[in-house]
Amino acid sequence: MAQVDIGHRREQKLIHILFFLFGFGIMAWVPRFPEVRENLGLDNGAFGSLMSTGSIGAFFGLLTTGHIIHRVGVKRVTIVSIVILYASLISLVHISSTIPFLIFSIGFGFGITAIHVAINSQAFHFNDRSGTNIVTSAQGYWSAGALSTAIASGLLVDRVSLVTHITVLSVILAAAMIAIVISLHPVLLTANTDLESKYSIKEIFTSFRIDWPVSLAMACVVYLEFAVGDWGTIFTKDRLEVSAGLSAAPYIVFTAMMIFGRLFIHKLLPYAPLELWAKRAAILGGFGFGGSIVIATHLPEEMKWWSFGLFILGFFLGGLGSSFLGPSVFRAATRRSSLPNAIVVGQLGVVNNIMVFIIKWIVAWTMQLTGSIALAMMIPVAMLLASTLFLYVLKEDQEIKS
Repeated sequence: MAQVDIGHRREQKLIHILFFLFGFGIMAWVPRFPEVRENLGLDNGAFGSLMSTGSIGAFFGLLTTGHIIHRVGVKRVTIVSIVILYASLISLVHISSTIPFLIFSIGFGFGITAIHVAINSQAFHFNDRSGTNIVTSAQGYWSAGALSTAIASGLLVDRVSLVTHITVLSVILAAAMIAIVISLHPVLLTANTDLESKYSIKEIFTSFRIDWPVSLAMACVVYLEFAVGDWGTIFTKDRLEVSAGLSAAPYIVFTAMMIFGRLFIHKLLPYAPLELWAKRAAILGGFGFGGSIVIATHLPEEMKWWSFGLFILGFFLGGLGSSFLGPSVFRAATRRSSLPNAIVVGQLGVVNNIMVFIIKWIVAWTMQLTGSIALAMMIPVAMLLASTLFLYVLKEDQEIKS
């Protein structure tokens, strides 16, 4: 029996909800990282290093998921990845020993990246069929989910235990996301039936292509978001000695600006090219975030709340400046390659993941050796400013088919 198309409007709505729930789920424990660190009994350097092990799972997920989707389609990959993701997350909040934590952190990283590749491939598939670009707006919904969960987690701190919070939430979200994937079944990207386009295990490696300008641009524009996710709450709590709820406020502001930028950048495009807006945004985000943090950390202790206000301002400008850069570079990567979108997403992710893994270690041990989170946070600031050297890839005529 022929399957009935569910319609572009409903498909777009379901994809947006899927991105929202994805962001809500994987970021739920971020505002509670101080509790996770305390459960493990680790210092900042060791905790940061242990958290970075998720990049190992992410590496394998990014390297293989696109090819698996090409062979079996999006549906099965997404459902299995959802189960892996939330089973790992539940396990992580129950664990107080580093070795089991490392193992499930790798599983968690794999689950995140496998879902990331799958649902972004579906978003590009929607673009190709409808002529409507939803990649940037979908990332905005992801950020909306991350913001919502940050607020909820902040309210639950000291009221609901970490284990209860994450366990109940994971079960609910896993069921909801699987239900949405099943609802999208008629329009999901299917396996490629062209035998000549099948990729062997060997070809996963031999077909690998690195678009260096895109890869460097992506690493530079996204790392501030990673750094804020990993350290934003701990930074505020340790530096200013504010309550757990208040320590999440700068992160919430950062994420709110990410949403705003991603959902409304299209309104600015009639006035100047995307490349120009991107360079302006990178400069605003880099100097705004870095300058505010430097001033805030040099104010005397009695001006604690002025420092907190500057933290808010810095995270505001950092979130706004970096908001739409990642999705824009992401889209440029698929435009510049002749490979299937799912494979391009995965290959770009592999390179970016390796770079981010190295940078996470550098940041974590900069904090540990210098005792200054503020100094370490200047690394993503420098990267965001350096991205202006590579953002020419956003020009529509910069097409390099490989």
